[in-house]
Amino acid sequence: MSKLNSWQESIHDLDNQILTQILLEKAFNQFILELNQLITDPEVKILVQFKIELDTGLLRTISRMQTITTNDYKLLLDIFTEYWSIKTEEYHLNAVQKVIFTYKLVPSKFPTRLSPVVKPKPTFTFKGYDLPNTMDLTQWGEYKFSPNYLSAIIKKPKSKAYYSVVLKDSEQIVELEIHDKILLTFMDKMNNINDLSSFTRVLHEHTYMFREGNLIIKQKNLKNIKYLTKVIGASHISYKFLTMDLETRAINGILTPYAISIYDGKEKISFYLSDYPTSDEMLLAAISSLLRKKYDQYKIYIHNFSHFDSVFMIKVLSNMNLNISPIIRDGRMIDLKITWKNYSIYLRDSYLLLPNSLANLANSFQVESKGIFPYQFVNNSNIPLDYRGCVPNKEFYPDLTSEQYNSLVTNTSTWNLRIETIKYCEQDVVTLYQVIAKFSQQIFSLFRIDILKYPTLPSLAFAIYRSNFLTKDNKIPLIHGEMSEFFKKGYTGGNVDVYIPYGKNLFSYDVNSLYPYVMKSFPMPIGNPIQFEGDITLVDKDAYGFFEVEVVTPKDMNIPLLQCRIKTNTGNKTITPLGNWTGVYHSDEIKNAKVYGYKFNIIRGYLFEKDYIFSEYVESLYEIKVNSKPGTPNYIISKLLLNSLYGRFGMNPNMETHIIIDYGEEDKYIKNNIITSITDLNNGKLIISFCDDSSECDTNNNLNISIPISATITALARIHMSKFKTLKDTKVFYTDTDSIVMDKPLNNKLVGNQLGKMKLEHIYQEAVFLAPKVYSGITDSYINTKIKGFTSTIGFDRMKKLLVKDSKLRLSQDKWYKNISEANILVKSESYSLMITENKRKLVYNNNNIFDKTLPLTIKGEKIIDEL
Repeated sequence: MSKLNSWQESIHDLDNQILTQILLEKAFNQFILELNQLITDPEVKILVQFKIELDTGLLRTISRMQTITTNDYKLLLDIFTEYWSIKTEEYHLNAVQKVIFTYKLVPSKFPTRLSPVVKPKPTFTFKGYDLPNTMDLTQWGEYKFSPNYLSAIIKKPKSKAYYSVVLKDSEQIVELEIHDKILLTFMDKMNNINDLSSFTRVLHEHTYMFREGNLIIKQKNLKNIKYLTKVIGASHISYKFLTMDLETRAINGILTPYAISIYDGKEKISFYLSDYPTSDEMLLAAISSLLRKKYDQYKIYIHNFSHFDSVFMIKVLSNMNLNISPIIRDGRMIDLKITWKNYSIYLRDSYLLLPNSLANLANSFQVESKGIFPYQFVNNSNIPLDYRGCVPNKEFYPDLTSEQYNSLVTNTSTWNLRIETIKYCEQDVVTLYQVIAKFSQQIFSLFRIDILKYPTLPSLAFAIYRSNFLTKDNKIPLIHGEMSEFFKKGYTGGNVDVYIPYGKNLFSYDVNSLYPYVMKSFPMPIGNPIQFEGDITLVDKDAYGFFEVEVVTPKDMNIPLLQCRIKTNTGNKTITPLGNWTGVYHSDEIKNAKVYGYKFNIIRGYLFEKDYIFSEYVESLYEIKVNSKPGTPNYIISKLLLNSLYGRFGMNPNMETHIIIDYGEEDKYIKNNIITSITDLNNGKLIISFCDDSSECDTNNNLNISIPISATITALARIHMSKFKTLKDTKVFYTDTDSIVMDKPLNNKLVGNQLGKMKLEHIYQEAVFLAPKVYSGITDSYINTKIKGFTSTIGFDRMKKLLVKDSKLRLSQDKWYKNISEANILVKSESYSLMITENKRKLVYNNNNIFDKTLPLTIKGEKIIDEL
């Protein structure tokens, strides 16, 4: 019995014939002959499964695994025959290349199993099985009721199987059996007592809803869904952190560090370029000073590290005998772990926790303020690093009044660049340390959370929610894999559009805390998602979740409400068009759109329970905010946390790994992974970014992500804004995610300081809107201008002239080019052409070639059928 405990296959060629009962029996009998030649012990058990190979080469499993004895051959044939007979027509009409019996001989003590539960496939097609589509038992086959009509036996036509049915008032429990062995069990429930062909069938985790014999809805309760768990707050506050700052100068347009300071709460240490041969050597010395046992597990905070200082450090670190582990998301260095021996430190960006300038943070947290320094003075290559002399000219101190500057000159006999630089740099690290310490103390006092565990503001807000506000009833499902991809289709942000580009006497409003408002005021999706196919509203008009729908918009709507993503010649865009397309939307957004004439055909989707899971979080933080003076620590903290939680649930799950390797090592990573980028550090080292080949940079299951939560919040926010876009007798000129510009003041009932109310920000005497995020308006006391991507300001009249078709305004500004390979940043002045460009709506000019209005684009399917 040499074949014991090894899997074998008995293969029977059919030469692309239709598999008939005769051919199946012939293949089965040949299999039994082969089997008997291998069996020497009559007590042996056999594990066996029935499969076929189609003429296309595809393998199909027909039966569940059976465990039999040598006395069960006849029964086994009957079971295999029944499995084959309940397959749908598509199986029986396809040519079969081979019949395959996969089997293994096992010891006699192995338990016999001949009562499989088979996932059924009704005539409405599911897994290839065929079952009746009515509750009328007289239509199932030859039947016999018990004397009391509480049960029945129905012989399945053309089969040795039969249905055993237990009858109740409005439901029946059915077992499909053969030789007293149960193949499957299901329950049918009446939906209409006058129509036995309208019913609901429950089969394990699947639910099927029939109307007049037609399947209208398929549902599936998803298994193995995990939920967001509570975290335990910190028992004490940690002060294991340092602060670090780099001062840079731009010589011939290239930024490099020339001074570094570090502060651990007690001692300051500084490094100055004139003491070292190169900037890299200075950085090397500074980093080496941190590689001490007493700093093990310390966090080193550098303000704006992810966008600035990390550029100078990566190459230097790669030259050291260290293990470098960066975490990078969306181009930002979230965390840089440095390990030597058995010790580690972590470089972090304090700006990712406190997104404000250090000067503003010092003022808000009432700590020592930043110093004053002539930044531009050191950018002159003729100024030596050991410069001693007069105080630099007033032009290098733009923030000082003439009186303050004169006082500085009077009180300074000799101005020393080295001393002033180190003094300024050391003050920065002390200020940053004090800000972080106060922030840490306040967060711990309010929420018992240690900020050192969380590198970013969203991660901190997430921890505060989980530790202080998440309850056992808030079953927030963690969504990954294919299901995550479905919800991503329905996750879009706010709507930003220009409708009328020029106007006078306009009113500009902002919503007070739009996202926190909807988080507090509306329920969110929770519980186990239920997958469905069909128009769920036929059986539940209040169905709640995300639905894939075919959309048909009204034909004459100037400001459409539903967004969709579409590919254009200039890349992917999110637009609010007219026309028809297929997309994924929140059920509430679908209901809202129907009010304005949209029509939908629901294809499939996911259902959820719902509950108010963020009300307490928002109310608690909002109470802190309203009871704090603007600019104070509690005010800043509450404002930051209110606006930082929602996006964490929709965080991109695609996680790359980033490592530093030697030349030549990249081949082994290329073979086994998907390489997303390789950066040559020009020192024999490479930074390589990759995803595991098996996941294709797909979902990381450990990230606690629930895209339906974020997608619900943004959908509800768009619904809230739609109320203002659709006001009667009102012209809307411009909208952003949480703001709107119109020609009339809002009703006072809609305006106030409460969450969700509107706040009048500007009354424009005259305003021009050239494109999303590009506008300028004159009030009675100031000009409000915004140009996305441009930091300087320009006059209103110059903006207004751009309303003329093909007009351009040539601007210039400094642009930074980060060069990790050379450990520097190139500052280059570049031209910027400001003009009206193709945006997300059709541009319309009047007879004088003046930009007059925009109209919605029209799409059909996945294509724009209007010309931009």
